[in-house]
Amino acid sequence: MNEPLEMDAAAAAQAQAVSGKGPAFLPEFKTSTVGTMGIELELMVLDRLTYDLFPAAPDILRVLDKHDKPWVHTPEITTSMLEVATSILQSFGEAREQLEHIRSTVQRAAFEVGAAISGGGAHPFQRWNEQRIYPKERYFESERKYGYLAKLFTVFGMHVHIGAGSADEAVRLCAWLTQRAPLFIALSSNSPCWQGEVSGFCSSRSNVVGAFPMSGIQPAELRSWQDFRDYFDRLAGFGIVNSIKDFYWDVRPKPEYGTIELRVLDTPLKPVYAAALACYARELCLEFASQPGRWPSNGSRELYTWNRFNAARDGVDGSWIDPETGVALPVAEVIRADLERLASRSLDPDFAQARVVIEDLMKEGGQAGLLKRHLAAGGGMNDLARMASEVFESGEGLGRS
Repeated sequence: MNEPLEMDAAAAAQAQAVSGKGPAFLPEFKTSTVGTMGIELELMVLDRLTYDLFPAAPDILRVLDKHDKPWVHTPEITTSMLEVATSILQSFGEAREQLEHIRSTVQRAAFEVGAAISGGGAHPFQRWNEQRIYPKERYFESERKYGYLAKLFTVFGMHVHIGAGSADEAVRLCAWLTQRAPLFIALSSNSPCWQGEVSGFCSSRSNVVGAFPMSGIQPAELRSWQDFRDYFDRLAGFGIVNSIKDFYWDVRPKPEYGTIELRVLDTPLKPVYAAALACYARELCLEFASQPGRWPSNGSRELYTWNRFNAARDGVDGSWIDPETGVALPVAEVIRADLERLASRSLDPDFAQARVVIEDLMKEGGQAGLLKRHLAAGGGMNDLARMASEVFESGEGLGRS
């Protein structure tokens, strides 16, 4: 009978901790079903004439407030970005359908206020100092804490939540999925430009998060939820963290949802790509979950950092060193082997379609390759932003040219 009050109290404590106005708080790990899935997308809000970032997210959010829908919309740290999040999903088919509904609904809402919407990991020519912090206490606190990094963090990512089942299993699944996180950087990479310059990377977005003090990966010595709680309490005692949101890890546990969260992806140019990539992550977690008690044999932070760097620089044309064997392999070869192996055990009736989408995604250097070819052909930065927006707003089918 008191459960709702207890839940409200926990939510309030979490909100106070996140805002920096309350003591550090780590919620209990919620029980979940292994392999359930949720997808979050951070989207660009663009001016329809210049295709620069446009601070119209508050107006779009007000329009979306009028819609009755199974997914949610929220502000992000600056007013030229917004976040959408799906309901709990079970398959590629469900993800594809709901993400397409999100795309069409947000596009119409943006059009009502004179804006455009786009995927992509980083806007090609925006300037960080021109961005405005969204008027919300949590974001003002981030600006006070992180200074210019708060505005510099106007980058756009996709986060995938996978149900972990239990708290201890979440820590183990985080360790396994972290090993393969660079593959998702490579697959999703579509931000070759940064602040008006060609960056030399397929994913310039991936380099931004490293400036935050709690970026990186889950420490290899954490082997249980109690280990994580002790680690959290120790850092909280130093004043380093106040909530789970202070961990900018590439893969982190999300106790209030009962999930682990993969956070490394550039927001795809197409919602259907987001659905396929999320299902790939989901199937990997189901495979890891079917091997209870097994842990990665190599948690080297240096090896992970090298794999991450190569993925961000070279995308799907890069290489990945298998932490378990020490063998360097082409990223595309590793992904194809994963998909073939996972298909033989998947219970998702639509996973074969997800494989086809990912195979298409890897052609000709992936999304980053498409954008680089446009630049090589003489396309300008404004036109690059316009093209990316049109790809996103056109619905399914990348339309390579």
